[in-house]
Amino acid sequence: MQSTPSIKRRASKKGRMAIMSLPNKSQWWAFGVTGTMTLMLCLTINFRAFSELNKEATENSSLDARIQSVTNENLALQEEIHYLKNDSHTVEREARKFGLRRSGKSRDAR
Repeated sequence: MQSTPSIKRRASKKGRMAIMSLPNKSQWWAFGVTGTMTLMLCLTINFRAFSELNKEATENSSLDARIQSVTNENLALQEEIHYLKNDSHTVEREARKFGLRRSGKSRDAR
């Protein structure tokens, strides 16, 4: 009994035996190249998406830090406004920075 590896027999839907040959080496090579190109295309698309995601994440964290610093500055300014409206000592201290003094007090009475 002689076996040939390139021939495979199978029954068709109509019950007859059909002869199918296995793909030869050049067909396997074509399948390999096609598969490799498809894989490279998928990897390229995914790498590009990953790079954009990484860039956006870095920008997002940078903006979060900036938001936090601006929020802290805003709270400090709100606190200063509150003290300027309600605390006379703070108002006097800030007025002295500009060289102002209360009327009726002499310069020697510090």
